[in-house]
Amino acid sequence: VALIGNLIFGQFNLGFANQPIAHSDGLWNFLGMALAGWGAVLLGGCPLRQLILAGEGNIDSAITVFGLIAGAAIAHNFGLASSAAGPTANGKIAVLIGFAVLAVISVLSRPAIVGKSRVEKSVSA
Repeated sequence: VALIGNLIFGQFNLGFANQPIAHSDGLWNFLGMALAGWGAVLLGGCPLRQLILAGEGNIDSAITVFGLIAGAAIAHNFGLASSAAGPTANGKIAVLIGFAVLAVISVLSRPAIVGKSRVEKSVSA
């Protein structure tokens, strides 16, 4: 419905350029979404899945959803969120710090993950 309405009123603009309330810096768009994807892998699912699981009563997912809300509040209150003017310097630094934090979490979590997969293989064999 929204697509049809935008087409009728001439508001539809295909592509990255000249989008309202968005910047077209492809590098930081990609890096931000790569960071979000890596974080989602470590969480065990995308943010929508976490929201659905929280609605089903999963406490871990509920805490994750509260963390997402808190993260959005922090991003907007401390000038980390991008605007149509482009990504902010603080936002770029936050993305790089996010990659470093996820790398540390991934390395520290690896022994537990490898051990778990070995146990699952021995049980299924």
